Amino acid sequence: MGVDPAWGSSAFGIVVTQWVDEHIQILHAEVYQRPDYNEMLNVVSKLIKKSNINKIYIDGANPSFIRSLKIQMDERPDYEWLIEIAKKMKREVWEYMDVIPVHFSTEHKDMLSHCKIKLEKELVAINPRFDKLITALRTAVDNEGTLDKEPTSYDDIFDAYRLALEFYHHKSD
Repeated sequence: MGVDPAWGSSAFGIVVTQWVDEHIQILHAEVYQRPDYNEMLNVVSKLIKKSNINKIYIDGANPSFIRSLKIQMDERPDYEWLIEIAKKMKREVWEYMDVIPVHFSTEHKDMLSHCKIKLEKELVAINPRFDKLITALRTAVDNEGTLDKEPTSYDDIFDAYRLALEFYHHKSD
């Protein structure tokens, strides 16, 4: 699952995927306008249970939502020390936690490149009912490795999609 929490003028994006027959299938791709914090926590929790999700990649710029989600998942909300341990041990953060903060400020270029590779290799299956995600992918503009959000429609769902694809980063590109 990829979660791009947002409040105020921005939308909240959620994308759920699964790996089937050597392809990434999109199970859920939605944006929520003017979301309520508790309502979105409930939506994410229901999707986790419904789809039996084991890893949630979430925009690291929203620590309060990350902590709330970690509490709901019975995971320690004080996650920063685990990130430091992973770095010191030269391990991946996902080995230590299920709700995984990802910081676009440092990871955005790698995430965009990874997304592009998966699409070019036709490893992603998207049902036409996820029209907002399809529109986001069609309008996405790569500006020297950075997503240009101005011409990109539904950039929040695109960010949630990029976060969801982080789960497949260890699978062969």
